[in-house]
Amino acid sequence: MQIWQEIEREGMEELVFCYDSSSGLKAIIAIHNTSLGPALGGCRCWTYTSQEEAIQDAVKLAKGMTYKNAMAGLPYGGGKAVVWDVTGPSERTEAMKEKREGSALVDPVKKGTLSKTLAGTAKGDTLGAGLADSAKSDTLGAGLADSAKGDTLGAGLADPAKGDTLGAGLADSAKGDTLGAGLADSAKGEDLRALRFRALGRCLERLNGRFVTGLDLGTTAADMDQIRVETAYVTDTTGSLGAQDDFTADMTAYGVYTGIVTSLHHQGAADLQGIPVAVQGLGKVGYALCRYLHAAGARLIVADVVQERVQRALVQFSGAISADPAHIHGADCRVFAPCALGGVLTPATVEELRCSIVAGAANNQLSERQLVVGRMQARGILYAPDYVLSAGGIISTACELQGAGPDLIRQKVAGIATTLSKVYAEAARNGISTADAADHLAEAILRSGQADEPQ
Repeated sequence: MQIWQEIEREGMEELVFCYDSSSGLKAIIAIHNTSLGPALGGCRCWTYTSQEEAIQDAVKLAKGMTYKNAMAGLPYGGGKAVVWDVTGPSERTEAMKEKREGSALVDPVKKGTLSKTLAGTAKGDTLGAGLADSAKSDTLGAGLADSAKGDTLGAGLADPAKGDTLGAGLADSAKGDTLGAGLADSAKGEDLRALRFRALGRCLERLNGRFVTGLDLGTTAADMDQIRVETAYVTDTTGSLGAQDDFTADMTAYGVYTGIVTSLHHQGAADLQGIPVAVQGLGKVGYALCRYLHAAGARLIVADVVQERVQRALVQFSGAISADPAHIHGADCRVFAPCALGGVLTPATVEELRCSIVAGAANNQLSERQLVVGRMQARGILYAPDYVLSAGGIISTACELQGAGPDLIRQKVAGIATTLSKVYAEAARNGISTADAADHLAEAILRSGQADEPQ
């Protein structure tokens, strides 16, 4: 792949390659457009098969954030950080956990404030204020030890008369492995991940505010805490609203739910009562969407590659039925909501759709865009553009940066209904697809250089 061709074709402003030899960090920071303000977008950690795949993902996601932020009326441009996960399987499993212990958090006095840098506020508090003192960076082993006595876990559990430690009791005598060694390996893996995200923080700092990042697929608040040690240009750290109780995911789901209701109204349906909705993907956003839909009376058809999630949904949402995740797009339903990975709408799958509305949270849903949107339009299937519908999370992040609380954030996310109605009106007025209508509106905002916030 020719990188310069990719940059030119997608209109990228900047593509930054980050590498740190001591931690093994490999990352790409893609800045697509900053005409409305600093680029704002998440930090994704994923196992890519090649450098080309990682670059393409970063570029595509960054461009999507430009359009998403523009249509949401946010004073931010679009960007994305992509960490190429080069860890081993055990570390990768740990990295995907929702909460991790033992992360060294930033001393809020160390760095300047993000809000001050971006908005010139008078307050001197850092975004991460209230986080733990960075001086407390004990490893798991140290946390288990009695620092005053210097006793190890094994020593603390040993029978002093026999001299046997717990580690010795569990060791394979042929190998000499102890429980302590196992814990040390775990701590080492955690420390290595922390070092990678700290290195990424230094890369962000060198951009001097052109890009602000936060949570995304494969990253956690603990990762954001590590970035925060090195830079103020990060959100969703421990203690922030975005890192609490899956609030960001819930706001994304609420925005999608609002868009589904708006789309049904556009087709003359009064509400969701008895409406069959097929939800593909039951991660944080997909599951939260199911809660909203079920409460409104929808009949759920659910699918996920993780069977435990499906079983949980079947128990919690009475009347829900399951479907094959590879074929749920062809379910007999009114609304198909793709909430897993992108690219699900292909020239082949669009012919198998049995819905009248496609409205979901997944990013970059369209594969071979023009063919797919053309066929949906020809078949009378109403498409809710993904970057309009899934803006709830980034609206939440942007509003929190400006000091808003949960009630105001929810009110702002509800504005997605107004934005989506504008898209549908633009498409009808010009006889074009809803995907093209959304692009035209977003590009007009970018040309003006000023966000047009929905009322």
